Amino acid sequence: MPGAASAVPRMWAGARRTMLAGLALNGIAQAVVALACAWLTHRFFDVVIDQRTGGSGLAFALIGALLGAGAALAALRVMERVQAERLGQDYASELRLALYDGMAGQSPRRMQARSRGATFLRFVGDVKGIRRWISLGLPRIAVGVLSASVALSVLALVNGVMAFAASVGFVGAAVTLALLSERVDPAVREARRRQARLAANVNDKIGGIAVVQVFDQVARERALIERQGAGLADAMVAQTRGMALLKSAAEFSSSFATAGVLLAGAIEVATGELKTSQVVGAITAVGLISPAFRDFGQALGYWRSARVSMEKLAAFLAAPRFVTSLRENGNPAPVPLAACGAAVDIEFCDVSSGTALRNFSARAPAGAMVAIVGPSGAGKSTLLAMAARLLEPDNGEVLIAGVPIGQYRLSELRRAFGVVMPDLPLLRGSIERNLRYRWPDAPDAEVARVAGLCGIDELLADLPDGARTRVADAGGNLSYGQRQRIAWARALLGNPSVLLLDEADANLDPVSARGLVQILDSFAGTTLMVTHSYARMIQADLVWYVEAGRLLESGTPEALMGRVSRTRRLFQREANAAG
Repeated sequence: MPGAASAVPRMWAGARRTMLAGLALNGIAQAVVALACAWLTHRFFDVVIDQRTGGSGLAFALIGALLGAGAALAALRVMERVQAERLGQDYASELRLALYDGMAGQSPRRMQARSRGATFLRFVGDVKGIRRWISLGLPRIAVGVLSASVALSVLALVNGVMAFAASVGFVGAAVTLALLSERVDPAVREARRRQARLAANVNDKIGGIAVVQVFDQVARERALIERQGAGLADAMVAQTRGMALLKSAAEFSSSFATAGVLLAGAIEVATGELKTSQVVGAITAVGLISPAFRDFGQALGYWRSARVSMEKLAAFLAAPRFVTSLRENGNPAPVPLAACGAAVDIEFCDVSSGTALRNFSARAPAGAMVAIVGPSGAGKSTLLAMAARLLEPDNGEVLIAGVPIGQYRLSELRRAFGVVMPDLPLLRGSIERNLRYRWPDAPDAEVARVAGLCGIDELLADLPDGARTRVADAGGNLSYGQRQRIAWARALLGNPSVLLLDEADANLDPVSARGLVQILDSFAGTTLMVTHSYARMIQADLVWYVEAGRLLESGTPEALMGRVSRTRRLFQREANAAG
């Protein structure tokens, strides 16, 4: 049964708590510097205007101190930006690893059912949206709130009326922004939905551009991308309109707070409660705090976007893992698997998987070559996926060497099984990287052994860069036969105990087909091979005929072809041609 789902990493864990504390201290320091600037401004007006001593040394000293305080404030804001970016990047890195672990823990079939464009968007777009909120949004809010709180508290000690006026402006702005941000949410969701659709379509066309060209559908697909692009553009404009509204509201509210302080200060000066210099100092303090507050609108927009992204990531990570851990299975002490190269028997005991397999039971003896045949969609590939533990049965169990497959370490199973399937393409990189992918540190002698066995030496001799030749996506720059040879060598590296082949002989040229015959004859382990080839079926020790998810026939090739059987009907034409 599926295992527990992954969880979104905690945002404030480990070193990030220390980083956030550093940002908080930075905010307090900015408030202190802003207050120092306000006091220096107040003193400067006292000295220069009220006392008419514009040329005194004290006035120049105050100007110098103001410049120094301004430089300190600028340095603190640069430091804040760097601290915030480090905080955001740290969490983004952990998010990407969590997404990779979640993807690696899902069954290949579940991943195939997902749009690759949408999955890519999780790694890039959604992680970026969350990182932007942490780096650009949250710190601005945290620093702004701390700065405003400290500054307003001190301002209240100087004059309660001006502090109240500033507070009314800032609090009113915060409430207004919170209400306006609700209007941004639908636009953000619509933009994300259209981004995912366009990404999925473009990714699909990148992988299938040859299909588009061959069937002369370039114009139609271009029109689809144009429509999707126009829809995305409209959605992004609507999202930007909402973001701009938030930012403009924040700027207006900041100006409203400044105007409130100015009005309150003018009244206080008129009544003789304050001097002009004190009002100027208060306005200076509010002005230094206002830039941080003006960012609140944009920060709220980032938060709305990040919230949508977090929902997408949580849904992705909530998918159950297709393989449970040993501890979850109640097997803290795993059973050791036979050393690689030692053949093992494989038994399917009443296994079912949706409509693909229904109460299937069969046993492949150790060292036997079993050909699995039958019509398309019969469940043959599902059997191999279960044997490789890429798919868990709905009921029943798979036994390896008489032991339930769940009692082995997954890493041991992967070492003991060599697999060649259409769903396991070559990866980008060099041919050598693909050859060694199963065992990166394999001795050169072992690589040379499988290369010789699979005819890789002949292949490399025809390539200018030899083993360093770059492989494109899915090996698109190589012929089908070349790709298959590399895939065989990759599967055989390390002399596995079991070889699983899914249509590994399909569409092979005669030279490659002869090479596969030699590989199968020389392999001492157990082989399960899905095939539609008469030649491969005859080469097997045992044949399983599968149809509609059930085993309908089992026996040697000679026995099944020597009587009226489903297997004989399936291969009758090829058998007659073979004479």
